[in-house]
Amino acid sequence: MAANRGFHFGLGPELLLPTDNGPMGGGLVLDGRYGIEAGPTVLAPGARLGGHLISSRFVGTAMPTFRVTLTIGPLAPFAIGGIGIGALSNPSETGVALLGGGGLMIHFGRVLAIGAEISYRRITGTELETLGIGPSIQIGG
Repeated sequence: MAANRGFHFGLGPELLLPTDNGPMGGGLVLDGRYGIEAGPTVLAPGARLGGHLISSRFVGTAMPTFRVTLTIGPLAPFAIGGIGIGALSNPSETGVALLGGGGLMIHFGRVLAIGAEISYRRITGTELETLGIGPSIQIGG
């Protein structure tokens, strides 16, 4: 539980799989959050920035997020959601970025954790609708 409380910073590569069988893409996701203990869970408001390339287009997202983590010893399954702004290049399009997903982290003490996440991402008003899969490295505590 203690490893999920307080400020945490995470960075990870992500593979994007379009839901319409289009071309795959990839990029990086940067996360920050502050975990607050609430019974057997940790509630964590935070923020996420993402930058990806898919089919010669840059996809950028910025959003506040909310994460719920259930701690089971060093294992920490979680669910995450967010809503913010999303933009695509070539041609330029913007819309509301929606995110929903979950994953599992394995904590090595209070400071370091590794894990994986899968998420659904959509930017309204554009054709972008993807599944994101990637590892995560988390530092904080």
